[in-house]
Amino acid sequence: MFSRSECETENVAANGAAALNLCIADIGIALVSGDPELTMAVRGAIERFLVNDGAADTRVSVAWGELRHPAGDRIFDSGGVWQLYRRNADRLFHFTSPVFGTLPYKTACFNGDFTSGEVLMYDGHFQRSEPVYPLEYPLDELLIMHLLANGRGAEVHACGAVDSDGRGLLFLGQSGAGKTTMARLLEKAGGVRILSDDRIILRRLDGKIWMYGTPWHGEGSFASPARAPIEQIFFLGRGQKNEVVPLREAPAVARLMACSFVPFYSPGGLDFTLAFFQQVTQGVPCAELRFVPDERVIEFVRENAKP
Repeated sequence: MFSRSECETENVAANGAAALNLCIADIGIALVSGDPELTMAVRGAIERFLVNDGAADTRVSVAWGELRHPAGDRIFDSGGVWQLYRRNADRLFHFTSPVFGTLPYKTACFNGDFTSGEVLMYDGHFQRSEPVYPLEYPLDELLIMHLLANGRGAEVHACGAVDSDGRGLLFLGQSGAGKTTMARLLEKAGGVRILSDDRIILRRLDGKIWMYGTPWHGEGSFASPARAPIEQIFFLGRGQKNEVVPLREAPAVARLMACSFVPFYSPGGLDFTLAFFQQVTQGVPCAELRFVPDERVIEFVRENAKP
């Protein structure tokens, strides 16, 4: 697994590389192209998650391919650009666009535990002369989601912040709950580091629950590869005044599930995630934060966060 020093201090830029290494939530992804006509590059927030090297949790080969119809049994349709198929023990993602009809412009095949795979890029959508990012969203997030569900942790809709005392504060909520608003208020108040304003990864390491920033940010564009142990979990809700309502384990687990990114078509992934969230709520105080979206809530949070 990649070390934190690699994730935080060895970020590199890549323009037309034959290999890329990513580190997201201490999960290493190695991308390799054996075709001199296929080079890779990343743009935007994902650049902050590039590292020089390291032992990968999953290795993905990349190549040009030919358009073909899906093979295998379809087990999920996102209703958007991707569908998931089962082919023996493998899992096969097909990415389609109305421009190309029913034929995919990209496919990604992974083994059962998502530790190795192959991405095929199709000429009709990509120019061979230009570098490509084979895991272009949403494939990078889908890969991480499945790796997490195989015993590593979970991704949630949340804003994560680290205060001046090093305490990790997690603010969960669906779209419109106030995650980006909270991130901006915290940043304006100063003394905090925002890991993300939309998606946070949770993992249990060394007996603690850790939160990690991700590349998949919200309107505030907060995306950091850093991590912090969580001291307090707040579920966001708008109110007439600022108040904190403690939550018991069962409702807290239910609300974590409601805010999570889980492969719901995977019984094993669901079982693990549910058990993992039980560990989270047993190890971290959980409460609902009903708040008025102005600067006063920041001092209120600081006063009500558990020491």
